[in-house]
Amino acid sequence: MLHIFNVLRKTLVVEYYRLNVGFLFLIAMFAFGILRPEDHIALAAYIFANPLLLSLMFGLWALYHLKITYFVRQRLLWDSHEFLYFLRLLPPFQRMLAWLYVQWMLWLPVMMYAGFVGKYAWSFGQQKAVIATALYLFLMPFLGIWAYEHRLVRPNPDTRIKAWSQYLNRRFAKPYWSFFLLYLFKQNPVLLLLTKVFTCGVVVAVCKLYPTDTYDERLLSLGALTVGMGHSFMLLHLYEFEHLQLLTLRNFPFTLWQRFGQYSALFGLLLLPEVIFFVRYFPQGVHWMYGLGWLALTMALLWMVFGRFQQKHYLMDTLLRHGFYAFIAVFFAVMFKTPVLILAGTVLGLGVYWFWRFYYTAEYIVHEDALRLRPE
Repeated sequence: MLHIFNVLRKTLVVEYYRLNVGFLFLIAMFAFGILRPEDHIALAAYIFANPLLLSLMFGLWALYHLKITYFVRQRLLWDSHEFLYFLRLLPPFQRMLAWLYVQWMLWLPVMMYAGFVGKYAWSFGQQKAVIATALYLFLMPFLGIWAYEHRLVRPNPDTRIKAWSQYLNRRFAKPYWSFFLLYLFKQNPVLLLLTKVFTCGVVVAVCKLYPTDTYDERLLSLGALTVGMGHSFMLLHLYEFEHLQLLTLRNFPFTLWQRFGQYSALFGLLLLPEVIFFVRYFPQGVHWMYGLGWLALTMALLWMVFGRFQQKHYLMDTLLRHGFYAFIAVFFAVMFKTPVLILAGTVLGLGVYWFWRFYYTAEYIVHEDALRLRPE
């Protein structure tokens, strides 16, 4: 079984962490970087003491489990991973152990975090909640095993479009900015859902976590920074979607101003859930002009990331490093009390300059691994 574990680790586990290192880094930074240690421990103890909040935390972990399950099932559809269907030749018990190994290795970040917070919850007398959490973490991977077995039995799922979907596609013309949204809903729903859950959670947290008499507006700016940089992977998918699926996009008879307006409309739609939560939980005592500056800064950060992609196509391995540099630069600008409108104008101007200068010369870089000849 060791050689089977080794194959699954290299083809599924290592690839998952390599492709999602930025997402996991943002989660870890939000969990351990924004909150002080004592606040994080107190929040964990409060969650374990409240059944409703504990259920919400289970729901967030279920979304992460859905993400890893979706990743493995999609890899099973790849031609390069067809050899994994030979797992059907193994006895059922050995096959279950193999899939369980994959699930627990992918489930490891959740188990590590649960162990961290469960240690303090146990010391605070929440033994029943900790035991329930342990059972949840142990049983959840078995749902993934069922999903993988289902895919092994049905290697060619039915992907036919429904008749009503065909009618809508033929009856109504779609504007350009809707193409990527439809792509997210159909091809990457897990990325869309997890990104929105994370960013909306950040908005609610910065608005409600520290309700003081004199609200520090820099906290809102840090929330805008986290929301904007949290869309980096979604914008990377947008860049790749245009270069791989819309090859003739740059030949369309649109001026750069028209393209700027279309992209702005798309970014506005992407940020609509965050704007709704921001308006709903807007802190008292904060001037509405700062709220407009918050919206402008969030939009400007999306333009900066997208404009940077036009200048240079970042692979997943380098996106995290450069995104971290940008985060640190804006972070210090916020902490030194740079006016939010000036900061938003600077970031937006940088993104628009990259877009204006490099849009028609942007090139999609193919990873060298995709160019290597695969043995038959």
